[in-house]
Amino acid sequence: MKYFIDTNVIIDLLGNNQSQENKKESKEEQKNRKKEAQQKAQEKLEKIILEEDSELFINRLIVMETLRTIHFNHKKVFREAEKKLTLFRQLDIRPKIYEDAVAFSRFCHSKGIKIKGKCEAIDFLHFMTAKHYNLKIISNDGDMEKLEDTYVKFLESLNE
Repeated sequence: MKYFIDTNVIIDLLGNNQSQENKKESKEEQKNRKKEAQQKAQEKLEKIILEEDSELFINRLIVMETLRTIHFNHKKVFREAEKKLTLFRQLDIRPKIYEDAVAFSRFCHSKGIKIKGKCEAIDFLHFMTAKHYNLKIISNDGDMEKLEDTYVKFLESLNE
């Protein structure tokens, strides 16, 4: 099977996730949260990699999203992350994907479906990239499941 790996899984895998809800955590709590998230991401990806004929994909936007989270002074960590990202096959975001992401976003909004966070447009791009290339999305984000449920209705609306 072919999979599209969302940014949040990659960031967790690299141990670079940032606290969203609980900004007042101790260094120890932060370290433990990152380690736990990293372990979950590793387990999730190992399970997929062990499948016969599995392929893992990302797009170039995921590369940018991931690398931008690494502090400027952490050059070694940055180089290691760059190297790890080359292990994934990278997909182009074609103009049709942008068009479909806009249409699907508008459809979702018309149905009252919202995605949390500041990166809503990017999430729609990732989702439509996966759909364009017929890939299963692997994410730690419940919003992707919500989009998956709505996507069938979107396709039906196109045939009306």
